[in-house]
Amino acid sequence: MSEVRTFCRICEPSCGLVAHVDDGRLVKLTPDREHPVTQGFACHKGLAAVDVHRDPDRLVVPQVRSADGSWTDVSWDEAMAQTARRLRAVIDEHGANAVAAYIGNPSAFNALGSLHLGTLLRALGVRRTFSSGTQDCANKFVASEAVFGSSNVHPIPDLEHTDLCLIIGENPRASQASFYSIPNVIGELRRASARGARIVFVNPRRIETPERGVGDTVQIRPDTDVWFLAALLHEIDRLGGFDERVVERHGRNVEGLRAFVAEYPADRVAEVTGIAAETIRELAAAWVATPRASVHASTGLNMGRQGTLAYWLVHMLAFVTGRLDVEGGNLKSDGFYPNARSGAGSLEQGYVDTEFGRLRRGALPGTLMADAILDSDEPIRAMIVMSGNPLLSIAGEERLRKAFEQLELLVVIDIYPNATAEHAHVLLPATDMYERDDLNIVNIGTSARPFAQYTPAVVEPVGERRPEWWIAHRLLQELGLPSILDDDEPDPWAKWRHMLERGSGIDFDHLREAGVVVLDAPQPGSFYDRQVHTEDGRVDCCPDGFAAAIERCRSLFDEASTSADGLRLIHKRDPWMHNSWFANVERMKRGGRTTNPLSMHPDDAARLGLSGDESVTVRSPWGEVSAVLELDDALMPGVVSMVHGWGHAASPRMRVAHEHPGANPNALLPSGPGSFEPLSSQAHMTGIPVEVVAV
Repeated sequence: MSEVRTFCRICEPSCGLVAHVDDGRLVKLTPDREHPVTQGFACHKGLAAVDVHRDPDRLVVPQVRSADGSWTDVSWDEAMAQTARRLRAVIDEHGANAVAAYIGNPSAFNALGSLHLGTLLRALGVRRTFSSGTQDCANKFVASEAVFGSSNVHPIPDLEHTDLCLIIGENPRASQASFYSIPNVIGELRRASARGARIVFVNPRRIETPERGVGDTVQIRPDTDVWFLAALLHEIDRLGGFDERVVERHGRNVEGLRAFVAEYPADRVAEVTGIAAETIRELAAAWVATPRASVHASTGLNMGRQGTLAYWLVHMLAFVTGRLDVEGGNLKSDGFYPNARSGAGSLEQGYVDTEFGRLRRGALPGTLMADAILDSDEPIRAMIVMSGNPLLSIAGEERLRKAFEQLELLVVIDIYPNATAEHAHVLLPATDMYERDDLNIVNIGTSARPFAQYTPAVVEPVGERRPEWWIAHRLLQELGLPSILDDDEPDPWAKWRHMLERGSGIDFDHLREAGVVVLDAPQPGSFYDRQVHTEDGRVDCCPDGFAAAIERCRSLFDEASTSADGLRLIHKRDPWMHNSWFANVERMKRGGRTTNPLSMHPDDAARLGLSGDESVTVRSPWGEVSAVLELDDALMPGVVSMVHGWGHAASPRMRVAHEHPGANPNALLPSGPGSFEPLSSQAHMTGIPVEVVAV
């Protein structure tokens, strides 16, 4: 048996692994205890990826769907010929704007996949693209662009030195951390607590308690983060906690910020947020009294109706109080490619007028996908989906299913025959993370301990599976367009070679030999010179482009003040699920984990006359699902939750997932116009009003 050092590509820390290979077969994954950064840490999800690799339900050969719905195995030549022929027909008759694409979450962990699919889409003239980003983090890029002049600037907590860390909308015990790459984040938090640091989670569900040795939780009503942060900043300002020297030297428009937060003092927001005014004031006093304080926010904050304003205030909490670019505060990481300049842009130039209103340039709102197919003046008629399952991961499953049925061509590039793939006309089998060579790109700019790691393909691809970059260029060839496959020695790594050399002086061939190169950890002292790319080089404390959103914030607060009653649904992270990747893994179903129940606080269940393990119907203004009720006293009263990544009743070829389909909570979410935040196109996915009744 041989061993190959590689790394995980499920979440952002990219933990080092050892792949054990016997006679060309991957048989086991174990933590790499010799890895200089991750040092033997790996979670059970990363280790269980061997089951995904060996799953007999995986796609192995290209397939085309016949008129009667049956699938036929074909060669790559035939699959490419059919795809090219049908793409040409659509473009010739309706133009390039009739073709669109969806790029899913796994592409962020694939150095070559989305890079070369982008080459294909540009060659085709495709302008309408969708991505999983508008389901979880689009707000962050817009807020950073507005404040710092770069969408790629996301300062992270200096957890090694911080004395107070505020963590909003994140459950690292279930999913590590996002936009903050650090192996074994719970262990790091526990070590910080042990040396006396105070860790405070802000979440509708109790994440940690002092008894668990990590921190405590301040429970907040979902979709109210912006008002909590505004109140916190207002109370800090009232205590004299703004660092006037830093603000005067590096900021502008601070009076606009002050005017905004002054509208939301602690006493006014307490009822809406569910956080007592005295709790907000105590946190403000603690922040002012703690020079080494830091803050981080994740998807729970992102998925609300005001994620961009909320993340703006996260940045402001660090900046105006002097906790940005200092030891123990928030620091900007660079990794092997300093990326602030590459993300430089202007908020005002980031939008375009469309038939659906003014939208953010780049990825369109995922919740408009069905509308762009069914209701557009120029409907989408052909679509390429790579590494995603939008039918389940985007709101409005029933309408989106109808939309996919209207397409003249749906090409799906994936590792599984998922629910979206069942509607495809051409299904192309991609390699998984252990059947391709790769580079850890996902944590550029957010890694607490940066490193560059190259991994070779651990094993040869099974059957006819091919890497996404090859698929993109093979289709370019079939279309008669320039392709690197026409070269005598195709080099898909050319761009990354250049970025490694230019960004950190790393020779790609040397990295291939070394495997891992450890880079400089983020240090204070250079943020304002290197990371701020606004026109005047100053941090914008209240961007002009936020004016309409600030007015909308007032209206939403008035609405929330009069509608605090009723249940609100949040999405829940689960240690045994990662999006829908692990839905077909048998070991993840052990211990009775065969469905995704609706979790509810016992007091709410008693008030509604419900009991645990009872079958219930969950209804929202946009849909309904059936579930089993689970009582959970860690939830804030008035809040219910469901784990996402379920709902596989229409995935018959994923046998484990189909046998235990669970319910798709995204069926309860709004879709179409008005279903996303106007500033960022981020879908509204948390704080959804629902009612729960017994079946």
